[in-house]
Amino acid sequence: MRLPRRARLILLGAASPLLAAALALALLAELQGPSIDTLYWLRETLHGPKPAPAPSPVVVVGIDEETYRRPPFAGTPQALWGPKLGVVLAGLLDGGAAAIGLDLVHPTSVETLIPGFEREYLLTLRRGGKEGRLVMAKVQHQSNPLMPYRGYAIAAGLGNIRSVNLVEDPDGVLRRVPVTLSVAGPDGSPRPEAGMAAEVASRALGKPLERAADGTTSLDGYRLPGGAGNRLLVNHATAAGAIPTYSLADLHACAQAGNAAFFEKHFKGKAVMVGTVLDVEDRKLSSNRWVTKPEGLNPPERCALPVMGDLYVAGQRRDSIPGVYIHATAISNLMTHDGLGETGRAAGAALVLLLAAFAAAITLATRPLLAAAGLALLLALWSGVAVEAFQAGLVLPYVQAALAAVLVFPLLLGFRFAVLDRDQRQIRNAFKLYLPGSLIDDMIASGQSPRLGGEERDLTILFSDIAGFTKMSEGMEPEDLVLVLNRYFTVMTDIVEAHGGFVDKYIGDAVLAVFGAPYAIDNHARAAVNAALAMQQAMADDHTLLATESGRGSCRIGVATGPALIGNIGSPRRFNYTVMGDTVNLASRLEGANKYYSTALMVSGETMAHHGDPAAFRALDIVQVVGRNEPVAVFEPLSEARRADLEDTARRAAYAAALADWRAGRFDSATAGFTALAPVDSAAAAMLRKAEKRGGTPAEPGWTGVTALTEK
Repeated sequence: MRLPRRARLILLGAASPLLAAALALALLAELQGPSIDTLYWLRETLHGPKPAPAPSPVVVVGIDEETYRRPPFAGTPQALWGPKLGVVLAGLLDGGAAAIGLDLVHPTSVETLIPGFEREYLLTLRRGGKEGRLVMAKVQHQSNPLMPYRGYAIAAGLGNIRSVNLVEDPDGVLRRVPVTLSVAGPDGSPRPEAGMAAEVASRALGKPLERAADGTTSLDGYRLPGGAGNRLLVNHATAAGAIPTYSLADLHACAQAGNAAFFEKHFKGKAVMVGTVLDVEDRKLSSNRWVTKPEGLNPPERCALPVMGDLYVAGQRRDSIPGVYIHATAISNLMTHDGLGETGRAAGAALVLLLAAFAAAITLATRPLLAAAGLALLLALWSGVAVEAFQAGLVLPYVQAALAAVLVFPLLLGFRFAVLDRDQRQIRNAFKLYLPGSLIDDMIASGQSPRLGGEERDLTILFSDIAGFTKMSEGMEPEDLVLVLNRYFTVMTDIVEAHGGFVDKYIGDAVLAVFGAPYAIDNHARAAVNAALAMQQAMADDHTLLATESGRGSCRIGVATGPALIGNIGSPRRFNYTVMGDTVNLASRLEGANKYYSTALMVSGETMAHHGDPAAFRALDIVQVVGRNEPVAVFEPLSEARRADLEDTARRAAYAAALADWRAGRFDSATAGFTALAPVDSAAAAMLRKAEKRGGTPAEPGWTGVTALTEK
């Protein structure tokens, strides 16, 4: 029997909120992370940046770019920094720091090679451990943790080592910090152990963590909102410079100058986190990724050294932050009782269903256009409620409830979504801006939709940048500059795609290209090198490329081969097919290393080896780039014209002989060889400057000829 229209409408009105809520709740966990990130953005839009507690209970001592560029750290391998770090730690302890967390895991030490070299550092670790004010880091794996060097651990005390593990949500974003982790006790049975943030906060407050029978944890009377899982949802302060950050280089100079008053003024009674704050190393996507601020703003008072210029790009924002800030923020939340709590599953489901019911009532009560306006008003009101709750420290299921309300509208109006080409549209829309059309067609033919996830593969990364960009763009109108850049990017992108690669992204005036993904090619290293040579040839053939009235830019390229993570990275609502990893960073560093040798194209030894034709390259040097401990051999690819040029072949042979003398420590012979080549070979001129400084001196034991590059 067919139901009357009114009965059917009432039934649909009752069923649609249930169906919409069920669909939204099915994605509850997947949407919770992006929902939290959206609430950060909405809170900032309505209330402005969230200020930090005044005064901040926690500060960061950063191993930053300035530290790498200033003496005595500049040019010194990081493995030899222990005594210098010990000087700063001693200053912090003398200054009255309540607790110090070292977000550094150094599993090896030069102490085994140079006995006594780190004696003072070890004594400082011992002092901090005995006083209960120093916590060292380990990384907890599923089996055995990655521990600091045994000498460090013994000096500080095994009871003063805590895990620095962070917890990734399903979308790969770090929003939560473990309050406790399960570790093996003396008898082998699991027991809870405080994580780094909780341990530092506990010691700074002088209060122990207390675990209740229901599994929840309290600190200084504050019941942590992480629930039985003991994972604190971090509540980031988003004002610029919210967590005061002091450069390790400045504090080292301060301690050397004996300025104890500065340490007491800025660190007494504080929780201090010491960690890396570089632009490429240990950076994490966190829940404040959509409201980050340009780096270097609102710095704290300096002690001995002025702020170094050219450390930050003015106005540049990035969605990742150094991992040490996540620990520092968690410590601040624990000490100021400012963590974020989440509604339980039942309460969250009730809110989702309630908003869906309101949306159904509005849709049934009036005509479609007015219903759409009413739905927009309902969503605006819900946004206000969710933001105010978030401001008070409670996370509501914002996106999930809004999604349920939006789904009700088309369900009740009877619209049906077209599904015949849904998968094809999803693939094409997701990839059309960063993959060649032929690859998109292959994906559509395979019937595979893009999904979050990635894999580690051997790839070749090409990173190119424009040298002289500032000069060529002087006095240009933005519209004219965009036209010049777009033409250049079009030519370079066509070359990359013609050689089987794809452009991952444009970073300002730089191009990041990938060879070997998404589909494997016969020799991705050779394809990348050929593409790089073709890019250089294009610049030589067309003198109008990057040419302006103020001058002409040139193209510098770095190429590196090795393992990299490639895949769809991001959130379920917004992701990119992108690449990341040490190989990517190395390609960028090699591009910058061209400045030192006045070359235009440089590749790593792995790229040369994978290429398979050693005669297509000449060895330049062995370098240690910024942010990387292992040295890398670098080579310059040769065009067919250079390989056929007999004079150039002779010069390359002479360069190779001089380079062999340099690596063997025969500095006078190397100087003579490079001197003869310097007028016609920019790389030889760069090597000559180094060789002249070593002239007349013997090579020290273990000399390998590695050049430590101090700039990117």
